[in-house]
Amino acid sequence: MPAGSSRREFFAGATLGAAGIVPMCCGTPDAAAGSWTIADGVLRIDLRREPGLKKTGEPRVVVEMDRKLNIIVVQHEKGRWAALDRTCTHGAGMCAYEKRRRTIRCTSLNHAEYTLEGALLHGRTHGNLRAYPTAERAGWLEIQLESRA
Repeated sequence: MPAGSSRREFFAGATLGAAGIVPMCCGTPDAAAGSWTIADGVLRIDLRREPGLKKTGEPRVVVEMDRKLNIIVVQHEKGRWAALDRTCTHGAGMCAYEKRRRTIRCTSLNHAEYTLEGALLHGRTHGNLRAYPTAERAGWLEIQLESRA
């Protein structure tokens, strides 16, 4: 149980996580409004408008409900990026970046854990997370959402 938390607060957060609602302690900030666009199967994030992503280990989330897109993005090492589906394959819990371990971890009671390439490390799930190719170009982070033929 986190320091300074009561049992009631701890179990309330655990219950919310099990229901697929991310408690405040596990939330990942959204990418700033207007900092990203999607065109031709590529998600482009303007790193000048989303300065948090320039910091190593500071994840952001991009959610586009019409496209059923829910991606967590992080620069885990200087110049090395990861972009993965944020929804756990076990019970649709939300995943968060685990900075200390450099992994993606489900915030539900399942606590499935994935590599930054999306491979399952441990936990009861139904497969790996989808990882997307990334490239940084001229102040933009490009995330390839669709395969190019």
